[in-house]
Amino acid sequence: MGSPSRSAAHRLPFRPAPLYAFGHGLSYTDFTYGDLVLSRPTVAQDGALHVHVTLSNTGTRSGSEVVQLYVRALDARYEAPRLRLADFRKVRLEPGASREVAFRLAAEQLAHWDVATGAFTVDPGAYEVLVARSAEHVVRTAPLTVTGPAPAPREVVGRRIRAADFDDYADVTLVDATRVAGDAVTPADPARPATLLFRSVDLSGAARFEAEVACEGPGPGAARLEVRAGERLLAELAPPVTGSRYTWTTVTADTAAPGDGSHDLRLTLHGDFRLSSFLFGASGIETA
Repeated sequence: MGSPSRSAAHRLPFRPAPLYAFGHGLSYTDFTYGDLVLSRPTVAQDGALHVHVTLSNTGTRSGSEVVQLYVRALDARYEAPRLRLADFRKVRLEPGASREVAFRLAAEQLAHWDVATGAFTVDPGAYEVLVARSAEHVVRTAPLTVTGPAPAPREVVGRRIRAADFDDYADVTLVDATRVAGDAVTPADPARPATLLFRSVDLSGAARFEAEVACEGPGPGAARLEVRAGERLLAELAPPVTGSRYTWTTVTADTAAPGDGSHDLRLTLHGDFRLSSFLFGASGIETA
């Protein structure tokens, strides 16, 4: 769930294969790996386990091998890295020798930055532990399940949300909110809509929507902000010209009833304006 750099215009799914993968190396002998053994198949969100694998030098010369331990999340709710290096050991063995290589794996090594809470968190669910010779040469894998409560939906009613704290995006650029601090978002190309996605949002009781916007001047096409829960249009606002990219104003609109419970919230920006934050209001609820 990371944000784009200030120079990033679009999400780029293209991931070219590296010429030399992380951990790449050559040896004058051959090594084989035994079974990857976990001390337990499940671990609590604040727990730890031990990982064991037997390394054998099956060649005719002595040599060293860097045993690399990786982890990855399966079916993550965020854009998880393909592999994450958790630990490594450099082992030197004589011909015909074997050694058990042990690692301690803490659940916190599976953590990711949660934009909804502003903290690192370990989601419950399915993970995989991998032993590899390099990031492109995995030799053994084992499943691991993290137990614990599922993440609660993001609270947005009565709580101001930074636009830059999205879960996913398309055709968006990060920009400065002021000359000295803060982040905002704007379409990478004002002639093309830009989208922010906030997953699993609790819209219970939402009655109005307000957004902090800045619009330096008329651009190509009318400035417009669409707010949807799934495919349902909740509100549509027209940001006014404020005269400067750093002059902010609040625009508000009543919202269609989204229904209680969790929704995927999508904000679509049309035209040349900036968005720094938003919130949903409900009668009797003070904004934070």
